[in-house]
Amino acid sequence: MTTWAIIPVKPLRQSKRRLAHLLSADERADLIHSFLDELLAVLNETPGIAHVLLVSGDRTVIALADKYGAAVLVETEPAGLNVAVARGVDYAVHHGATAVLVLPADLPFARVADIEAMLQPLAPDDGQRPTTHRRLIALSGDEAQSGTNALLLAPPGDFTFHYGPDSFPAHMTEAEARGRAVIIVNAPGLRFDLDTEADWRAFCDGLGGSAGEQGRKGAGGQGRCAGRHDFTPAPLLPRSRS
Repeated sequence: MTTWAIIPVKPLRQSKRRLAHLLSADERADLIHSFLDELLAVLNETPGIAHVLLVSGDRTVIALADKYGAAVLVETEPAGLNVAVARGVDYAVHHGATAVLVLPADLPFARVADIEAMLQPLAPDDGQRPTTHRRLIALSGDEAQSGTNALLLAPPGDFTFHYGPDSFPAHMTEAEARGRAVIIVNAPGLRFDLDTEADWRAFCDGLGGSAGEQGRKGAGGQGRCAGRHDFTPAPLLPRSRS
């Protein structure tokens, strides 16, 4: 089983516009850059992830990918999240992926244990045979079970992505229509993402919903925002990838 993690990343200064009344474009860019830096470090520490692919046209993101040995599929123009994910999956399949794990960049509480939980459905059914021929999707939603914060697809292909409002139930419906087994994964560190002012304040308080106890250890989880971000990513070292 060769699993690729795929992270679509829009131009950083265009990210999190719903927080524009709290943070400037540069501050939002720095914030998402830090989240992504931390997530790439976590993925490099996860044994089940063979390769990481970033789909982005942002030069800063491309430079960060190089730091962690991640591949980059360069977007000349942003074409939307679903198109970016589909292109990323096609790229990964072309380069040998037998499973893909799609993640957003803004998962400040994600830890290796959370990524391993998402990969668990790929483990052998009976302790002997891997689930190579099993068609499945594994999902981890946000706190409201409305958005999709992590999506594992095995094998890749034969699937239409539905990122946007209510993507979690939409992905379940799509999977069932395609005859895929649907697995819901409880990965606490993946349930918090940063979209609204309430999310920002929870993040600054080091709460992060069900991931709260992890918050003070994660990227930005110092609880010292006071209307701004003030954080230091965890010092995980990059691992070279062939």
